[in-house]
Formats: sequence, structure tokens, C-alpha cells
Amino acid sequence: MCCAKPAVAESALLASRLLFFDLAQVDAAEPFFQLAEDASASSQDHPLAAAVLAHRAFVPGFAGQEQPAREYLTAAHAHGRYGAGPLLRSWLHCVDAEVSARVGQSDTSLTRVRSAEDALASAGTDPAWLDFFDTSRLDGFAGNALLLAGRTREAAGRLQRALDNLSENATKQRAVLLFDLAAAHAPTDPERAVTTVRQACDVVSRAPYSTALQRVPEVRAALSATPYVRELDERVRALAGPTAKA
Repeated sequence: MCCAKPAVAESALLASRLLFFDLAQVDAAEPFFQLAEDASASSQDHPLAAAVLAHRAFVPGFAGQEQPAREYLTAAHAHGRYGAGPLLRSWLHCVDAEVSARVGQSDTSLTRVRSAEDALASAGTDPAWLDFFDTSRLDGFAGNALLLAGRTREAAGRLQRALDNLSENATKQRAVLLFDLAAAHAPTDPERAVTTVRQACDVVSRAPYSTALQRVPEVRAALSATPYVRELDERVRALAGPTAKA
């Protein structure tokens, strides 16, 4: 039974990620997150436990609840000191950066991005299941951190680099990056921003993803003084039905 626990943890983590990130079903995701945490702890698989705990940090982090998010991240970093490879260490710092940005701590967020970049040069071997992070994802986290810090020009450059290097099959992440890029372009080039919005909406229409649509308020705020905000509203309204049914 002990040997099966890592597989249980991986399966439960996958289920919780689908429910939380794809479908925004927070309550439904919770028991799977808990199962993943319990199974990874029982298996004494420190890298897997770190990944589970960091994923759990997104839940309060997305809700702006700093303290519980920090508790999960502290525990994740503690596990990460045992057997984590460079990509996992880097990703843990990226999660920390996103949570910090979402609770208004821009300086801390950007410091964590630098830590994520430094971690890529560290020693160790990453587990085979770590297929959700690479340097393009790091650029995406960095771009979002810069965007939320108000450094839109730098954010646009980093987000474009993320898109240029993103794997072709990373469709859902592409939508997230495109919405962030639209928000970054909006203050100086609203026409380019709305073109990017159209691309993002086209991606979501093919691969519904709730996390991507959660980027829309930032884009809408950036376009609020332009004639393009109505088109954004119409496109997002058209997407809401398919996404809700996914």
C-alpha cells in the first residue's frame, strides 16, 4: 500500500488541479487537495509533498488570503529542501511570487522572481511528473508579477518571450499569457491589446479554462477608457456558457 501512495497523491493532485484551475470548483477540489497532501506526506516523498502544498497555496492566494497561503508555502519550501531539483525549486519561488503579487506585495513578488531565476542554476534532479513548469512558465510568472507591479512595458517583453517559447500543446497557459499581455499593452497601445484579447478568447473558445478568464478584470480595467471594452465584454460573455459547462 505504501508504494501506491505516491500514485494516489499524483492522481489526487491532478484531479484537484482540474477542478480548481480549469473549472473554478473550489469546494469540489478541496477533498482531492487533502487526499493528495495526506498521501504525499505518508509516502515521505518530499518533492511531491512540496508540489501539493504549493498548489494548495494558490487557493487562498487567489482569494487574497495571505496568511493561509503563506502557511502552505512555508511548508512547501521546507519539503523542497529535501530532494528537490532546480525546476521544482524555481516553481516554488514562482508560486510565492504570484501569491505575493495578489496580496499587493509587489517588491516581495519581484524578489521571489529573482530567486526563481537563481534556482535554475542549482543542483539536483527533478521528478518525471513535473511537466507543468519550464523557463517559459517562469517568464509567464515574471511577466504577471511585473504587470501587477505596474511595470507594464517590462511585463509585455517578458510575457511575449514566454509566449514565443511556450510549448505548442500548452493551450490553456497560452490563453493566460495572452490576457496578461493584453493588459500590459492596454495603457500604451489599446488596439494591440484588443487584438491580443481576440487571440486569447479564440484560445479559450477551443480550450475552456477558468483561470484564464479570471485575468479578464485586469484587462477590462486597463481598457475601460477605450471603445474596445464593449467588445471585450461581448466576447467574454459568449465564452461564459461553454466554460461553465466544461
